[in-house]
Amino acid sequence: MKFLMSCTCCFLFFTIGFAQEVKTTFYTGRVNNRSVRLYLKEEENACGASLLYSGIYQYGNGKNWIELLIQSDEKGRFAMTEYRFTGILILKKTPGGLEGIWISPDGKTQLKVVLKRQALSPKLKEELEDGFERTHYENYDC
Repeated sequence: MKFLMSCTCCFLFFTIGFAQEVKTTFYTGRVNNRSVRLYLKEEENACGASLLYSGIYQYGNGKNWIELLIQSDEKGRFAMTEYRFTGILILKKTPGGLEGIWISPDGKTQLKVVLKRQALSPKLKEELEDGFERTHYENYDC
């Protein structure tokens, strides 16, 4: 019985001590003349380095989400590469959201991007989480 209690206490301590808080942010805006929605997740790096980001976005209110591979720096700048390299978003945090450009893979087309942070209801967060999981598993399914 003591062994079982010790194992349970160790497990709880380990779980609580290493649980990472994930911050989520939802943005809406435009890439040139097209409306977009972006869902961004932020969590601390277990190694103590900069924050880790992951995200998805979609044009309009379509069904397909595009997974983003994200790099960031301590100045609030992001390089977000679309899965399968269909474009790159170069963005900077602003007081109300994100701004920057979208660049085509050949580098010839550059479009203005303006995104505003939006409130995230529990229902919308659930929808976005479903899109996030579905997109991730579809992209990496063997």
